[in-house]
Amino acid sequence: MRIPILLLVACWAVAARAQTRDAGARIERVADGIYAIIHENATEEWPHGNTGVVVGPDDVLVVDAAYLPSRAKADIALIRSVTDKPVRWLVMSHWHFDHNNGNSAYREAYPGLTIMSERDTRNWIDLNSTWWSRMATASGSAKRVALEKLEGQLKTGADSTGRRLSEEERKALDDNVRRRRAELAELASLKVVAPNLVFDHELTLWLGRRRVELRAQGRANSPNDVTIYLPDDRVLFTGDVVVQDPLPYVGMSWPVPWVDVLRKLEAVPVTVLVPGHGPVMKDHAYTRKVRELMEAATTRVDSLARTGLTLGQIQQSISLDDVRKGYPLWAGASESDWKYTVTTLVERAWRGVRGQG
Repeated sequence: MRIPILLLVACWAVAARAQTRDAGARIERVADGIYAIIHENATEEWPHGNTGVVVGPDDVLVVDAAYLPSRAKADIALIRSVTDKPVRWLVMSHWHFDHNNGNSAYREAYPGLTIMSERDTRNWIDLNSTWWSRMATASGSAKRVALEKLEGQLKTGADSTGRRLSEEERKALDDNVRRRRAELAELASLKVVAPNLVFDHELTLWLGRRRVELRAQGRANSPNDVTIYLPDDRVLFTGDVVVQDPLPYVGMSWPVPWVDVLRKLEAVPVTVLVPGHGPVMKDHAYTRKVRELMEAATTRVDSLARTGLTLGQIQQSISLDDVRKGYPLWAGASESDWKYTVTTLVERAWRGVRGQG
């Protein structure tokens, strides 16, 4: 049977629109009119958070705006590759600047844009993004010192021990230096754009007949994480409540209440789950693994704290390797990354179970 050439072209166009790429990201269709933009990291230190896109009959809602404005501008081009409708709503899942430093790019592209967040998150975004951009770019900052060391290694062709770099290592270092220079340049000129619409607890939006539920979940990965849920489509954007990169992000987190937030999310019906970082998921299997990790950390810290051990002793006593073995991607993470995750998680749990954080 011969397939008409026009039909072949139409099928190719649908496939191309389902997953469009640029140099540092891909936009993936996850449901009818709903997309996820999955990014490469900005540098080896800092990632870009995932971005969600919901297309309505007249306008578009976007979830989170990446770490750097240049990435947000590239994301706008990706959004325009799947719809010609304007972005009207930009929702912030939490204050971490790898999810909102790109706000200025959206405001420039869409002057009538409404940027939304939970009430306290607005001030956290304004303060922390301002602090980060000024601290990171100050003369003698840790970022500038680290870049100078890397530039020195690139110039000499040797690492910090004097070992000659292979051609592959030199190329990776060159890319690392290029990305770090670009990061500093963007942070030096960053325009911090805080939300101009805030809500308490929850807010419902309508894009035509499509219901979008914003819900402040309280303390988990951040002081107040917001999830975005489309009940008719069963699509959930979790922000950093759920992260697979490949490990969860636990620095400055609240693992004790995080357990309850994860348990509540597990009761939300999903056919698509878009985490704050990592690949699109189809169910809550990974949500449960993250909860099990938090539960193991908090219950073991509670038990050991009752014996009178110091924080340092507790950190030395807990490995969570049994939990790690239950998830292949965690087992494949580097030992240094796993140790950092466990040590940090135990410290945060130690504060939480004692009512100090």
